[in-house]
Amino acid sequence: MPRTTLALTSFVSGEFSAKMDGRTDFDKYTSGVKTMENFLVHPQGSATRRVGTQHIAEVKDSTKKTRLIPFEFSTTQTYILEFGDQYMRVYKDKGQVLSGGSPFEISTPYLEAELFDIKFAQSADVMYLCHPNHDVRKLSRTGHTAWTLATVSFTGSPSLPISGANNRPSCVSFFEQRLVFANTITNPQTLWFSKAGDYENFTTGTNADDAMIYTIASNQVNAIQYLKAVRTLVVGTSGGEFTVSADGTDASITPTNVTIKRQSSFGSAGVDAIPAGNAVLFLQKAKRKIRELAYNFDSDGYVAPDLTILNDTVTKSGVNQMIFQQEPDSIIWCVRDDGVLAGLTYQRSENVVAWHRHIFGGAFGSGNSVCESAASISGTLTEDELWVIVKRTINGATKRYVECFSDFDFDETTATDFKFLDSHLNYDGSATTTLSGLSHLEGQTVSILADGSVHANKTVSSGSITLDRSVTKACVGLAYDSVLQTMRIEGGAAEGTSQGKTKRISKVVLRLFETVGVKVGPSLDQLETVPFRTTSSNLSAPVDTLLAGDKEIEFRDDYNSDGFIFIKQDQPLPCSVLAIYPTVVTSDG
Repeated sequence: MPRTTLALTSFVSGEFSAKMDGRTDFDKYTSGVKTMENFLVHPQGSATRRVGTQHIAEVKDSTKKTRLIPFEFSTTQTYILEFGDQYMRVYKDKGQVLSGGSPFEISTPYLEAELFDIKFAQSADVMYLCHPNHDVRKLSRTGHTAWTLATVSFTGSPSLPISGANNRPSCVSFFEQRLVFANTITNPQTLWFSKAGDYENFTTGTNADDAMIYTIASNQVNAIQYLKAVRTLVVGTSGGEFTVSADGTDASITPTNVTIKRQSSFGSAGVDAIPAGNAVLFLQKAKRKIRELAYNFDSDGYVAPDLTILNDTVTKSGVNQMIFQQEPDSIIWCVRDDGVLAGLTYQRSENVVAWHRHIFGGAFGSGNSVCESAASISGTLTEDELWVIVKRTINGATKRYVECFSDFDFDETTATDFKFLDSHLNYDGSATTTLSGLSHLEGQTVSILADGSVHANKTVSSGSITLDRSVTKACVGLAYDSVLQTMRIEGGAAEGTSQGKTKRISKVVLRLFETVGVKVGPSLDQLETVPFRTTSSNLSAPVDTLLAGDKEIEFRDDYNSDGFIFIKQDQPLPCSVLAIYPTVVTSDG
């Protein structure tokens, strides 16, 4: 029986669908996995457990769906806006903006059913919002608690066909110092460009800075679904993708040189697209494929490859929102219709396109908790803030919470600072055995990290829990599992491939970084806890030093034809997997 040690040194291809199970010949097979749940993929190749979410506040009305929208004046003045049924609330610095002790709020015309069809574009302290059922609104900010939402009074000659029923635009963008609107009920294929440098003036003419009106000519009516400005203005319609430029040159567009060309014919869904680098990532019209529209110099045109080709099930339930978190790892986040948050680590220059899925702690009804909205804003210089709204059943009632992911620290060093629990709150003070202020988790079984050590689970009663020992620092929240499952091991054999042949993994060496508490095995039912303590360790104290190196584990597996390796972290502790080195014995039968 041939014996060999394999090297799985990268996970940059992310999670594969079952359709890839037989592709051992594919060059990305060894860098893909069968399951990547609550793990992130880094462009460098490693897989790291995602951090937990901090509880910020309950939405105004938990019986109604709510949406998050980012508002960024500068990298230091950033806000998250909670849009609900005819209202807007504001968040900043991972907290809710208050006025007179109550959440600051303004009224809006947008109903619950309209929230996810709002399109917006921002310039400095002004954001324009579009919805086909409402006149264009302008959201302005002059202070943390000084926000106004007003109907825009456009000027133009001849009179504009974008003020009134059936003539309200659905899409908006800025492009070359112009404000651009598109898609009214009456004119679904038309674009309106403002005068250059005068966003609310739509006076048309032939001068270079005059406003323009352009209708896409095609053999069928294809409503414009989004506008995105990159090297050109990308126009996504329900029937194809177009670009706007100045006769194909790099000059600025004018009323006499503007040209619109079709680049692909896939068709786009109504979900707003994402500019990422020099590309635009858009959701195809069936809401299940994400395509990357980018200029290709070899063909002197745009191409739109399918980014879900290796995992066509990751968006199978449909996507209703896409956002881009640029730091630290350039990730596209997709809110699925079933409440799962799908992530795509995307770094085209290094050919990194890696899917991973994220399921939040807690439950809604008899199923998993449900992520309903997400948004990203600039945070520190090294990390953007990722915000979500998560729906759960709490103490028998439906609750929707605004939560923010904790800062990600790959170089985890201080055990008392770990934040690997969802909807968590933190305590830092004098020694105590009672932690209160947990009413948002009433009746829930919560996990606890107490002074850097895992504490026994407790149930929240009257908004508090009683610990088994006094602590000075604690993180309390909902547990979640992080699971990584490799593809079927391909290790070769005396007679060719090892696929379909009886094999046994005798041991596994894990190359880890800043890790403690991980489990490994051939299935989720046969996991062994990797020891990180010695017999002389103080079991009530945190592990002194997180492992950054190799850990050899005896693999208690029977002979089988698959050869899967499962890695699981279910404690509120960090885990980063750099590589897996299994020793495999294969029988040629």
